[in-house]
Amino acid sequence: MAALDTESCAALLEEQRYNPDILPRLEAYVNAQCANNTYDIDGNLAVLKLYQFHPDKNNVEIISKILVKALMNLPTTDFLLCTYLIPERVQEVEVLSKLAAIASLLETCAFRQVWSEMAPLRADLLQEVPGFDEAIRQYMLGTMQLTYQAIPEGHVRDSLGVDAGQLTKLVAARGWTCEGGLVKVTLNDDNTAKPKKPDERGVLRFDQMTKILSSTWTA
Repeated sequence: MAALDTESCAALLEEQRYNPDILPRLEAYVNAQCANNTYDIDGNLAVLKLYQFHPDKNNVEIISKILVKALMNLPTTDFLLCTYLIPERVQEVEVLSKLAAIASLLETCAFRQVWSEMAPLRADLLQEVPGFDEAIRQYMLGTMQLTYQAIPEGHVRDSLGVDAGQLTKLVAARGWTCEGGLVKVTLNDDNTAKPKKPDERGVLRFDQMTKILSSTWTA
């Protein structure tokens, strides 16, 4: 049986989306996404939907990999979409509850706590998903870019879970600089204050004023 890629997965789902017999192929496809650092949210949601319809076929290992891939694609809402299809009792499984905790820390920008929360998952789950740390760091950097113009180097290092050498490389890749103990973020539309436009509500235009004066003179 040929391995799935994005195109063949889409064709398979078009024909048999609700057929549980395709689950082994879809599960193999999830594993391939992890190994090859690729991503197909539609295929992954189809797996979770089939698990929802056929709870006896639930595979927590596959579910956890789907959630990890969704986290790697923050700030999209993919992680949230996936959790909608996972029954609450399944979400209570330890590995899945840890992933939910990591997602919450990332979404609330509690970045320094993320790395210790991830530690128990490294030996098994995360080593099967190359590129996870890099994707999470890019999300963190993207979030910082929306808010700051300058950030203390120590804070950025701790947030990213890197040493000074790694920080220099990550910062340089974004065109940022390290100066005087600060990481200087390139100015952009999001981290730059914008002058307020004058509020013209309630201000009479010239033509309106003319009509009023004309009416007064007539009276």
